[in-house]
Amino acid sequence: MKDYSFERPYIGDISQLFDVKEYRLVGGKADGVLAVDVWNGDKLCVTVLPDRGMDIYSVRYHGREMAWHSPAGIVHPSYYNSTGSQWLRTFQGGFLATCGLEWIGSADPEFAPNEGLHGRHNHTPAEKVNISVEYDAGGEPVCVLSGEVRHGLLFGVNYMLRRTFRFRRNENSFSFTDEITNDGFAEKPLYLLYHFNLGYPLISESAELLIDPVETVAANDYSEQFIDSWREITPPVPGYRQQNFYHFLEADSEGFRRYGVRNPAINTSMSVSFSSPIMDKIFEWKNLASGDYIMGLEPTSMIMAGRDAGPLGELKYLAAGETVENEFVFEFDRA
Repeated sequence: MKDYSFERPYIGDISQLFDVKEYRLVGGKADGVLAVDVWNGDKLCVTVLPDRGMDIYSVRYHGREMAWHSPAGIVHPSYYNSTGSQWLRTFQGGFLATCGLEWIGSADPEFAPNEGLHGRHNHTPAEKVNISVEYDAGGEPVCVLSGEVRHGLLFGVNYMLRRTFRFRRNENSFSFTDEITNDGFAEKPLYLLYHFNLGYPLISESAELLIDPVETVAANDYSEQFIDSWREITPPVPGYRQQNFYHFLEADSEGFRRYGVRNPAINTSMSVSFSSPIMDKIFEWKNLASGDYIMGLEPTSMIMAGRDAGPLGELKYLAAGETVENEFVFEFDRA
């Protein structure tokens, strides 16, 4: 039933109250990239890029961008170069860049000769992209956006990631679910990192990290020096050297692990809740350099040390035919 409650007589088209736009970008390295904008009819607007792994480029709340955007800008996946760290030349940043599924972390030519930094997912176009607007019991519109991202290699993996977003009218929240299936006939390793990139003005020296870890571990010897100040966010610093930490989170009674950011300077807070059978930690990428001012808070399936993951983050595997499901919920509010 398409009712939209009492407002229906006031409008000629639902786009006055809740809008979904599908389009392709024109010009430069972004030329041809498929994008989808969803406006919730109130304070939240989200841009998803199906041609970049169904990842999220932009999240605007009260007109302010919540994500960090790379100097590379949006780049068509055809420019992808898997050599070493060349991934960075086409890394657009954005609210989410999914990393994996065959590798995460720095390139390791000996252990993973076909994979560069952070794998291929963020540069892989989705298939079977579908956009629909459904209606809940109260007649309110709900946008359902879905697509499939294939990871297939002869004599290698045969993975399919199915991502489904849900956006509800007038709710300053949205969610997505990933179903990752091993369609092959042998057990294979699964590498997975959800590279959430938060930027200014959500991130500034007045921001507060809302994280309550059961354990925090420095990712390297340099970061170990700052293990007691991982919460501290400074103004931009020229030449800042990034710091990295792993925060292990406890699940609540509903099976969700939760964290977020609050910034009273813009009266805004954001929370992330995720449920996953293979992820119990987030990776903090603290990079407060001038021009590259980023706080990455990134759920991950393992410690990013390749074959040396060790007891804190052992490599996960998917059996033949096995499916793993990860669910994410994002909520925005006034601080």
